[in-house]
Amino acid sequence: MHYDMKIYKFALLMFFAAMVYACSEEDYKLYDTGQKDAVFFEYRNTSNAIDSTVLFVFNYDIANEHVIELPVRLMGMPTDYDRTISITAVADSTDMNEGTNYVVGNAVLPANAVKTTVKVRLLRNQDDRLLTDTLRLRLMITENNDLRPEGQSTFNIRYSDVRPKNRPAWWTTYSPMPVYSFEAAQVFFKYFYELAPVANKDVYDEMIARYGDYFVKAVSMQGPLAMYDTFLIRYVLMKMYNDTKDEMEWQSIPTVR
Repeated sequence: MHYDMKIYKFALLMFFAAMVYACSEEDYKLYDTGQKDAVFFEYRNTSNAIDSTVLFVFNYDIANEHVIELPVRLMGMPTDYDRTISITAVADSTDMNEGTNYVVGNAVLPANAVKTTVKVRLLRNQDDRLLTDTLRLRLMITENNDLRPEGQSTFNIRYSDVRPKNRPAWWTTYSPMPVYSFEAAQVFFKYFYELAPVANKDVYDEMIARYGDYFVKAVSMQGPLAMYDTFLIRYVLMKMYNDTKDEMEWQSIPTVR
């Protein structure tokens, strides 16, 4: 019995030694310093899931451009010098024009870093196609002297500037709002996004969660002007009215009862 136990312990020891050796061999292959280091896109969507596509619509935003930040991660060892990441547009999957529709920012992996962020600027008011169509951009990491692509090496961006001409259902005609136009809606959301979070961040977050950005999920029944009328009047619409009453027509004057 004692002899059998010694044999068992010896066999177990040899098993673990083999496992450690195998792991060491795998680690050596994975981090072989003789191979060129690689990079890949590591973009996460609003649900914190890895994604390879983003869709952006300017909607009522008053901005003339929008920035998409693309995280890029290193597979390999950091160096003591900066390394350029080569990113190009895939022609047969892209109908955007560089400089007119988009600009890719500085794509560099800094010294001693294992990740970086590449910024892509989407430009507005320079291409009338955006007013009716959704344009596409497919970016690809390509190999250069320093880095090669590995894993998620492509990323897709789609964007448009189709402007809602019709009054949304939640913008009721009996509410103390401006007479609807696309431009009036832009001004309203400018005031909303600047003033509402300062007035009450919890209420603001609740409204965005319920109705979405620019209230794209809102309807007439239980919409923002029905459920949050006092908040909007007190902290957004009264200020907006005082600033714009000579510039735009209002349905009625916002006042707190």
